[in-house]
Amino acid sequence: MNRVIYYFSGTGNTLFVARDIAEGLGASLIPIASLVDASDMSVDSEVVGIVHPVYYGELPVIVREFTEKLNNLEGKYIFAVCTFGGSAGDSLRSLRKIIRSRGGELSATYGVHMPQNAFYKFWEKHEPLYRNWRKKKLNIVISNVEARKTGDFFTNIVFDIIFKGIQAYVRPKYKQSFIKLSGASPDLSVEELIRLNDTSFSVTGECTGCGTCAKVCPVKNIVLVEGKPTWQHRCENCIACYNFCPEKAIRNGIASEGYFYRHPDITVRDMMIRPGEVEKT
Repeated sequence: MNRVIYYFSGTGNTLFVARDIAEGLGASLIPIASLVDASDMSVDSEVVGIVHPVYYGELPVIVREFTEKLNNLEGKYIFAVCTFGGSAGDSLRSLRKIIRSRGGELSATYGVHMPQNAFYKFWEKHEPLYRNWRKKKLNIVISNVEARKTGDFFTNIVFDIIFKGIQAYVRPKYKQSFIKLSGASPDLSVEELIRLNDTSFSVTGECTGCGTCAKVCPVKNIVLVEGKPTWQHRCENCIACYNFCPEKAIRNGIASEGYFYRHPDITVRDMMIRPGEVEKT
C-alpha cells in the first residue's frame, strides 16, 4: 500500500524519528521543506504521517503552512508524531484542526520526548531518550498504523492540561520576545515575527566561510556574501545553522550561548535534502 511520511527537522531529532517510522512502514520519506513552493498538494497515499518538532508550544510555521495546502485527505489514515523537549503543547490540537478544515481526520497522535536543542537541561540524558524511542515506542507506532488504530498515544496528559492553561499567558510573552529580537513592528503576527528572528543572528571571527550553515538550512534562508552567511528573513527558528556550524561561530538570540546540540546520527548530508528530492529509506 502506498504510504508517505512528511517531516520537518532542524537539528535531527525529528528526522531520526521520521526515518525510523518510514523504514518500519516501507513508506516514502519526504522533507516538508522540499514542498514550500507548491501552491497546493493532492495526497494520493492512503497512509499519511506528519512528523514535526514543537516550537514555542506550537506547530512550526512551515508545518502549519504545508498542512494548509493539503488536498484529497478524505478517507485517509493520517497520523502525527511530534518531537519535543518539554511538551506537545498545542501543536497536535492545531494540526488536527487544520487537517479537519482540509477534509480529513487526524486518526492518531504521538508525542516523543527528545533532547532539547536550544538550551541545556542538566538532568536530561540523551541516550536513554533515543533508546526509549526505538525500544519502547517505535514498534507501537508501526503496529498501530498497520492496525489503523485511533487515539492519542505517548502524551503526558497532566503536563498537557497544565500547558494548555498557561499557553494563553505564555503566547503574548513569546511575541514580546520576538519583537525584541527582531526589532519589528508589534503589529505583525507571531508567525511573521518568527521569520524575522534571524535578525539576531551573526558570526564571530571564527567563521571560515565554509558554507555549512547554508547547506543545512532546510528553507534556504542563508546565502554567503563575501564568504559570510547572510540571513534572508524567512527563518523557521530551527537553529540548524547554529548547531551544525563546525566552528561554532554563529551567535543568535534563540539558543543559549555555549550550548550546542545535533542528533548524533544525523549528518550534514542528511540535512541537505533539497526541493524536489525524496529521501531514500
